[in-house]
Amino acid sequence: MKKFIFVITVILLLGFNSKKPNINGEKVVKKELRPFFDSDEINHYYIDFKSDFEHLSKDNDLQVEKKKEFSSFFYWYYPNTVEKDFENLLLKYDYKKSKLSSKQQSQIQDVFSEKDSIQTNEFACIPEYRDIFIFKKKKKTIGIAKICFKCYRFQIIGSEIDTQYFGLWSELDKLRNIVRPNEKKT
Repeated sequence: MKKFIFVITVILLLGFNSKKPNINGEKVVKKELRPFFDSDEINHYYIDFKSDFEHLSKDNDLQVEKKKEFSSFFYWYYPNTVEKDFENLLLKYDYKKSKLSSKQQSQIQDVFSEKDSIQTNEFACIPEYRDIFIFKKKKKTIGIAKICFKCYRFQIIGSEIDTQYFGLWSELDKLRNIVRPNEKKT
């Protein structure tokens, strides 16, 4: 009988001590982080080079307009709101659509979620938004995230959650490894 009570006591003690204490001896409970977008589909578009539109040397009005349009989303903060035709614009300028598995989509959703850390990076380059993520719910675009893996700049559109703490280099490296696993860091 004493052995039986001893075994139950040991099991109970081990069960209560399964939560790891932090440095101060307090129990740490992992906070569930909410995703930026309540999406059921994520599309990733990428471009491996500067589009022909970026290097146009002709000065005709149509070419100048195409170059401005391309530059507006490749370098700058366009769009400012979620646009349903944004994917067509990306395809028009030679962006390719990745084939993401459900596991990759889940990993991407984890990266695009609330963080407890503070992102304090400063940037000294002009971003080149070569990677763009389109978040959808029931086939409707609900969010857009543009990423420059070269200088770690980003633009997130459509999230109702504060995205100011997004952009830790470790998280962006994790994201790069999901969508560009064979690419060396530049």
